[in-house]
Amino acid sequence: MAGSETTVAAAVTGLTTADGQRPRVAVVGGTQSAALVAMVLCEQFGCSAINAPTGEAVLALLRRDTPLDMVVIDLSVSDMDGIVAVQLIRALGSRGALPVIALTNDRAEVAGASARAAGFAGMVVKPYSPRELYGAMEAALPRVTAGAINA
Repeated sequence: MAGSETTVAAAVTGLTTADGQRPRVAVVGGTQSAALVAMVLCEQFGCSAINAPTGEAVLALLRRDTPLDMVVIDLSVSDMDGIVAVQLIRALGSRGALPVIALTNDRAEVAGASARAAGFAGMVVKPYSPRELYGAMEAALPRVTAGAINA
């Protein structure tokens, strides 16, 4: 019962940034179908989802100063190692200082030193429920305010 109440509350209120805005979320990598599922869920959670099919695509968004509040990255991104992609995001300085949620097949994948150093705001193991992704995103959002990644 509590799970269904959480889902209903999420559908009614949706996610917001610290200043009450609709979060802008880049959804990165994985298979096309997995990315589509994550994009649809982000939209259902009240976010504006932006498709970034590769690690390089999300880096390009950030280099162009595209306003983002969060990145949800499937660590099986096709063009580079997912952990490396996040390290490259972090290397962008203030533009890369946003919460990153990892979608992974293996919890151990984000337990290593390089993953810890990348500073994930959350992790969701696939296959996942909408509630798991929502919870990780909700926990990460208060860390930034909308537009903070607009340097």
